[in-house]
Amino acid sequence: MSVCGTDGCHTTKDKHELRQAMNVQPQAAPDHGGAFYRVRSSIGEPGFHDEGVSRSQWIPSLRLLRNDDGPLVEFSLPYPPTERLLHRLSQGLKPFAASKLGPIGGQPQTAKVDEVVPAPASDDNGNGGRTVWPLSLLAILPAGLLFAMRRRGRWN
Repeated sequence: MSVCGTDGCHTTKDKHELRQAMNVQPQAAPDHGGAFYRVRSSIGEPGFHDEGVSRSQWIPSLRLLRNDDGPLVEFSLPYPPTERLLHRLSQGLKPFAASKLGPIGGQPQTAKVDEVVPAPASDDNGNGGRTVWPLSLLAILPAGLLFAMRRRGRWN
């Protein structure tokens, strides 16, 4: 895990320390941001392609981690061991300004609409908006009865 400020980074690879510091609890988005540090966590063996890397921001004044790796901005409250590790790793570093944090509030990223399909127009050709398919059943029903009777040998 690395915690970075504007003037450098502090890193730990202590597995015991990291194992205790991996718990967070989801939180609602705050109404404002704050000065922050960048946090980079790697899971896996160094040098392997399937190494998982997570990037987030630690906002000490709010006691929150902000993650925007996916389509939403998510916030979480670190458990005490996690918060202690974040404080220790950010000690002596200068934080990034709150204005550089980005959007607050868990708003989804903007999406583009490729195609708009209108609702089907009503079929109001003098029948009060009703469709004609029930009438079609009346034509199909006698044909089906004739077919069934012919198969049973009543009509040859």
